[in-house]
Amino acid sequence: MLSVIGLGKERGALTLAALAALKEAERVYVSGKGAGTDDLTDQGIAFLAEEISADELLKEAENKNICYCTIGSVLRDKTALCLMRKKGVRTIDCVSFRVPTDRELVEKKEFSFSDFVYILKRLRAEDGCPWDRAQTHESIRINAIEEAYELVDAIDSDDKDKILEETGDVLMQAVFHVLIEEDRGRFGTDEMLSAVCEKLVFRHTHVFGGDSAKSADGALSVWDKNKMKEKHQATYSDAVNDVPEAFPALLRAQKIVKRMAKGGWNCGDLKLEEAKELIEAYKTGDKRHIEEALGNFLMAMVNIAYLSGVDAEQTLLDTVKREAARYTEWERLVLADGKDVHALSGEEQIAYYKQAKKNVPTR
Repeated sequence: MLSVIGLGKERGALTLAALAALKEAERVYVSGKGAGTDDLTDQGIAFLAEEISADELLKEAENKNICYCTIGSVLRDKTALCLMRKKGVRTIDCVSFRVPTDRELVEKKEFSFSDFVYILKRLRAEDGCPWDRAQTHESIRINAIEEAYELVDAIDSDDKDKILEETGDVLMQAVFHVLIEEDRGRFGTDEMLSAVCEKLVFRHTHVFGGDSAKSADGALSVWDKNKMKEKHQATYSDAVNDVPEAFPALLRAQKIVKRMAKGGWNCGDLKLEEAKELIEAYKTGDKRHIEEALGNFLMAMVNIAYLSGVDAEQTLLDTVKREAARYTEWERLVLADGKDVHALSGEEQIAYYKQAKKNVPTR
């Protein structure tokens, strides 16, 4: 007989069912370290804290009553996950999560967060999905960006069903990366949840501490102060240089401009110097000079957006969408008149553009 037991993380978590199984066992193995073993000690249950494979446990259980225990939940241990799907193996989780069978998952209509984590672990198990098992941080890193953009698109369209789907996909990406770390023995979902909760409490000292905030701007100011303290950022330059390089260029520029402004950098005195420099560079035809001047000009536009309270990223996205719609209408008008878009005179180009602009609203 083989029993797989999740001992929990604290003294007193042991259930009566688990205690009964442990007292009946001829040998008890424990994987991991922590307060979960305190109950065993209190009950006088001897155990072996050593690594043992699933195959070795199954073989030993052919003629002995064996308990395999893991600190915390059975969901946190790869050997436990492998064993508890074997025929005749009893599972007792003192973290109050009953491991569902594959058939139960197929027939289930409502799921919990524990179910969600278990399904992902089931996919990455030895007898799970070969593709899921093969993935690494690097192989799926771009998926997180793609899913985030798909969620933003769903929000922009205010599509309830898409928002429901995409929030789940974003969560799946986050938890998948946590499980990769768990397989590497570095941290798991409990640590991830604890870290984000600790951060939320630490940064909201106007709610959980002695600070006060009467407005959204005031709350953001407290958040920024606490964030710098949390990240050990002694200067505003530390905050500026902490903006991830993986961000899209315009989004990164916005964040850097915002942090420089909070650090006393005056971004407002532009006087169109950058625009003039760009025009002059363009006239020279010098690519390197044009690149430098264009970069300065674009950064200046981001500065203007920040000082005006405008989201440059969203503004450009809106403009691109509108211009694409205008071009589509422009081409439709030209083709409707039986003309070639490449054979229009300058006057015709302008006339059709004005009509397309009139037909496509600004918003």
